[in-house]
This record gives sequence, C-alpha cells and structure tokens, in this order.
Amino acid sequence: MDNKQVPTGRLYVSITIPLIWLLFLALWLFFYATKYSIIQNIGIFLASIVIVAILEVIIWVPWSMKQD
Repeated sequence: MDNKQVPTGRLYVSITIPLIWLLFLALWLFFYATKYSIIQNIGIFLASIVIVAILEVIIWVPWSMKQD
C-alpha cells in the first residue's frame, strides 16, 4: 500500500463547508424565506447547492490532478 500524505487541510475545509451551508439554510428559512415565493426559495436552495459543489470541486480537483 502506498504511503501517501493525507490532505488534512482540505479535509477540514470539506467538512466545514457543508456545516456553513446548513447554517446558511437555517438562517435563510428563519429570517428570509417568508419574504419570497416557494419558487424563489427553491431557486435559492438550488443555487446554494451549486455554490457548495463548486467550492468542493475547487478544493479537491487540484489535489486529484497531482495523484498518480
């Protein structure tokens, strides 16, 4: 088995991003969701998922490109 270095910084950030996303969703639903229609709230939800996915890709793709 190869003795490769574990990317701990990337790991911690990858755990932190979804936690921040859940906090954002909770705050959004509590404070702002009533001001918008259901379609707009679904749009915010989908846009936030896209942003989280982009951040995760930005974090992990450079690391994976360096692997054999």
